[in-house]
Amino acid sequence: MNTLGQPKQHVPIFVGSTYEDMIDYRSAVKEALHRLEAIVRGMEYFGSKPGSPKEECLKSVRSCRVYIGIFAMRYGSIDAETGKSMTHLEYEEACKLKLPCLIYLIDEQKQPVLPKFVETGDSAERLKGLKEELKKKFMVSFFTTPDDLAKRITQDLPPILQQSGVSVSTEALTPAPEETTMLLKKFKARPRKHADKEVIIDLEVQGDPQPLGSDECSSFRLSLGDAIERRVKCDALGNYPQLIAVGDMADWLEGVPNGTKAKVKIRLLFGQSTELHYDEDNQPYSTPVISTGFRLVGVLEGEKEVEPAKTA
Repeated sequence: MNTLGQPKQHVPIFVGSTYEDMIDYRSAVKEALHRLEAIVRGMEYFGSKPGSPKEECLKSVRSCRVYIGIFAMRYGSIDAETGKSMTHLEYEEACKLKLPCLIYLIDEQKQPVLPKFVETGDSAERLKGLKEELKKKFMVSFFTTPDDLAKRITQDLPPILQQSGVSVSTEALTPAPEETTMLLKKFKARPRKHADKEVIIDLEVQGDPQPLGSDECSSFRLSLGDAIERRVKCDALGNYPQLIAVGDMADWLEGVPNGTKAKVKIRLLFGQSTELHYDEDNQPYSTPVISTGFRLVGVLEGEKEVEPAKTA
């Protein structure tokens, strides 16, 4: 995380999740955070201590500067006093402390989960409610494999740390150009399969911001009237593609002047809608329409740096 000649800055980061079902995921995240020279705190490190498990969990959250929440298909062990799971309480403590939060939800459509690790009954309903809250409060990221989760955190964390005054070298964290090129080729051929994956690219902003059309907003499930698009120049994406943004990222994209160069993180978008037609007898029929796009989710380097919306 430190640049050459600078002292290392070990930042304590709390990793919250259920445990048994997430052992492999937590191990991958821990290795990624150690490579970033972060101090990892979580349930593995509590050991034998005098306080109750809840007291130790919340104390550990209070000692950290960043919270990473990982949520799969288990709500977790319930605290008898509050009726909430320990993972839920850790998240609420991080919010109470106003810690920067990165939130990750397992992709229920793409990642298989063993039945023994899927909650049912009341716990399943509580987990569903918690996930709905997370999706409303944060720009969450959806993960599949342990490696996929670790890569997402490796990309998402540096901008958060930079906002806290920790010096981070983004060069070492940027995927090799051939990796980005290969993923974009795969996305072009099979957009549904590779949708929601994220890459880091260099671009130059061009043209004027325009409102994103109603069809695209509906297809990508974005807020009509807030989502915008703007032309950019980027070798990796081809000549002058349109970059889509909402919220804080839209504020940045519409505010920077033409010619602004930046290193950004984008999310690959896929959507499907229908188009109405009429045959020779004036009978209506519909055909499927596929939409693809690139959504701005973080600005890593460039004019008027903006913190990515907390997730990713």
